[in-house]
Amino acid sequence: MNSPTRVGLLVALSALACANPERVILDEAHAHAALDARADLQPPLERSIAAQLPDSRLSSPAPEVCARPDQSGYWYLKAAAWAPGVRASRRELAAARGEEQSAGAPGPVAVQVIDQDFSGDSDLVNALAAFDLIGLLGIGPSGAQRGVAEARVEAARASLENAVWLAWLEAERALVQWRASARRMDRLAELDASAALDIERIRILASTGRIGESPTEAADGAAAELERSLSLAVDQASSARARLAAVVGADPDKDLSGGAPATPAPTALGAASPGLWFDDVEHMRSHPSLRMAQRIFDLRESQVREAASRAWPGVSLGPRLGFVDPTQVGGVLRITVPFPSSWQGLLTAAIERRDAAVEAYEDQLHLLLTSEADALIRVGAAGARASGSSDEVVQSLIEEWESARAGFRVQRVPIGQWTGALRRLAMRATWDIDDMERLDLATLDLVAARGPMATTLFTGGDR
Repeated sequence: MNSPTRVGLLVALSALACANPERVILDEAHAHAALDARADLQPPLERSIAAQLPDSRLSSPAPEVCARPDQSGYWYLKAAAWAPGVRASRRELAAARGEEQSAGAPGPVAVQVIDQDFSGDSDLVNALAAFDLIGLLGIGPSGAQRGVAEARVEAARASLENAVWLAWLEAERALVQWRASARRMDRLAELDASAALDIERIRILASTGRIGESPTEAADGAAAELERSLSLAVDQASSARARLAAVVGADPDKDLSGGAPATPAPTALGAASPGLWFDDVEHMRSHPSLRMAQRIFDLRESQVREAASRAWPGVSLGPRLGFVDPTQVGGVLRITVPFPSSWQGLLTAAIERRDAAVEAYEDQLHLLLTSEADALIRVGAAGARASGSSDEVVQSLIEEWESARAGFRVQRVPIGQWTGALRRLAMRATWDIDDMERLDLATLDLVAARGPMATTLFTGGDR
């Protein structure tokens, strides 16, 4: 084989070894070390989506409202930095940006060396090169691919924003439930301690025959019901704490070892009637889920353009070299025409997905409107209960319980009345706490429906 042939083959083979990324090995020790590094670490505001999404409402919390665990901004930063969904979305955005750098590049340069006879005679060797003219001009399929890549980046940005938004809401819900469960634990534990003192006295009276077996068993049953309620409150507190730890990527034993943080109860901005909030275009455009649905539609539309561009013919130009003395120089023109069946089906599928994205946006808006209406009803109902009725019921039952205890100690009240008062209080002892929890959760659902502009955390100041 002559020299030109060998050179051509060496050039082609050398190109295969250009990319050699560093190999990464998944190691459990490094994973544990990375998790341990988060302990007691509050990410700076820059670790939120401020850098990736400067035009998002979620990038606006002031540093002074993110400093302490009793501020919602503190947990927002944790979720924005470490929430698994957020970390995955951040990587997807980085990947989309990487793909954008290669999108729309011209097709490969075709180099062809033809040796008509292995005799080594240069007169029988030709070298051809062809360059993608359409790709070099950045039109047709090349331009459409760049449009898809740009739309994919914007869709990934919107997905990141929505992931942060959902993670913050989930962290807030976990905080509300942890705080409510801790309050239930404290109240039920106090009631259990007072009942335990009387139970000891009841058993002593039963052992001396002054109280019958059936009333004693009824009292023990009431005390067991109370202990069960206390155990359930412990379960709920542990579950809420673990969920918060999972959302913010924290170690529950290291970062959340203390009591539930006294984060203020959430509030929601906006009208008391459903639908009015979405009459403002700015409110709609600031909602992460609607922004993501819009960006997905833009991506699907760009994919329709890309599918249509596949109908373009391919045009390649290049030189032809013949190795004679002197060297012969000519030209190469190559035109490829795609079969209609190679792009018509893809175009049909792309149009269907584009139309589905339109419907998805409509469905998302409908979901937010119905969620807002439902949350407003629940906020009103829970607010009415929490503002007086449930508190009055609990207070009256506590007074009944204390009166029954005092009367039983001086043997003026039968044990059945003591048992009944304990059962009634145990069933309703946390009604006011339950209703405050429901109010907080309903308010969060209202914020979730209306978007970041419905809470002062993202509109200036702490709530």
